[in-house]
Amino acid sequence: MNYTRRKLLVLLAASTAVQSVAGQALAESVVAGAGDAALDKLPDWSAVKLQLWKYTNPFVPSQWSEPKLGGYDWKAANVKIVDGALQLSVSEKASAEVISGGKSDFSSARWEVDVTLPTMKPGLIAAPLWTFNDKAHEEIDFEIVGTKGLQLTVWADVDNQHKSVWVKWILLGDQSGKRYRLGIEYEAGKRVAFFIDGKEAAVVTPADTNGGAFPNHPMKPYFDLWVAAGAVMDTRWAGKWEPMAASDRLVMTLHGYRRSDIAP
Repeated sequence: MNYTRRKLLVLLAASTAVQSVAGQALAESVVAGAGDAALDKLPDWSAVKLQLWKYTNPFVPSQWSEPKLGGYDWKAANVKIVDGALQLSVSEKASAEVISGGKSDFSSARWEVDVTLPTMKPGLIAAPLWTFNDKAHEEIDFEIVGTKGLQLTVWADVDNQHKSVWVKWILLGDQSGKRYRLGIEYEAGKRVAFFIDGKEAAVVTPADTNGGAFPNHPMKPYFDLWVAAGAVMDTRWAGKWEPMAASDRLVMTLHGYRRSDIAP
């Protein structure tokens, strides 16, 4: 996980918490996949080799520390591939993240994951698919926030700061163990579309964001399961995290992943 991004999230947590309270009152429910034909199976992870620090590889596990988040460090050991599925786990004092590696930045793309969510707890953040450009301060998020539901967020550079410019809450309530096909379509400077089980859940353009700020640089996908602990985190956003027993483990399973071009 990128230190600058997570530090900014910590600083913005109180602001985001206020947005989430307001957003929940206006949230729209999505009946995922209702009436749709079965979606094609995404490619699994069998051929992927996970190696720490090997950023030229297609995918790389993260390992770094952020004491301000209560010491729940990102550990490469909390990521593994089992029977063709990518498993990310949170254990006591350890989180998990996988970053796409070399040549994975795109200004126009569709990213998709097939995910089974972990048992959710207050303070646990499951981000099975999000995209990011660190230098440009730009980001697009699917985040299941504690037991509150799914938050969609678009971030952009505002006065040289990483700020959320559009937020929407859907699929409210505890999403423990649910399985979804999630997708992001991105056209730099023009459009972001979120999909759930093949259905369009939201479309965002510069006309929809605060002040028209909008991502306009290439991005790469990330897959993340982390803990919003630590005194600096506002519990109004994700809830209060309670420490786990040493033997406990919360597991998020990504059954498949695909990046494809957007048809002209």
